[in-house]
Amino acid sequence: MSTSDAPTGYHHGDLKRALLEAAFEMLDAEGTEGLGLRELARKVGVSPAAPYRHFRSRQALLEAVAIEGFRRFSAMMEAKQAHTPEPQQLVAMAEAYVRFALVQPALFRLMFSQQVDKRANKALHQAAIDAYASLAKAAAREVPEAPSEGAVIAWAFVHGLSTLLLDDQLLGVSPQNSDSLIRNLAQRFVAGLRTGVAPNPQVR
Repeated sequence: MSTSDAPTGYHHGDLKRALLEAAFEMLDAEGTEGLGLRELARKVGVSPAAPYRHFRSRQALLEAVAIEGFRRFSAMMEAKQAHTPEPQQLVAMAEAYVRFALVQPALFRLMFSQQVDKRANKALHQAAIDAYASLAKAAAREVPEAPSEGAVIAWAFVHGLSTLLLDDQLLGVSPQNSDSLIRNLAQRFVAGLRTGVAPNPQVR
């Protein structure tokens, strides 16, 4: 490391991890508009050139943040699944999905936005698939006669509810007072899913 690249406020062994953690903080505070490599270097206390060793561009940084977001999301969903009895798993995971969106709105929007290209970035594509898998499996168990449809319906429910709440489209309900609504809707949704999905031979 040259003298010009020597860190000033950075005293950890893993610069990439420190940069990602700082990026999450900046994303929460300022949204994607405030997230840039120079600003990130300044926050971590390294030279402006240092982040480019790990992220070749701002786009690469955004995609790395989205990948880590999906990984954290997957870990949360898998923990819910592992610590919840099977009959209640889909309800618990549906609640967790929506609350993840409400607690980390900027990250959630980035993960599912066109700012990151899941088709071009294989790691991002795989991280998104892995994140969807646990929810899909839980939904498929509820409707074994139409598992693919059940998985898509479950995703549409949780993602749609998340977006409505984030965009303040439910009158009288805000992210801050939505806990009981999320729980009740998740329970009603799963109850309906168990009885209301007819098999479609065209979906496999």
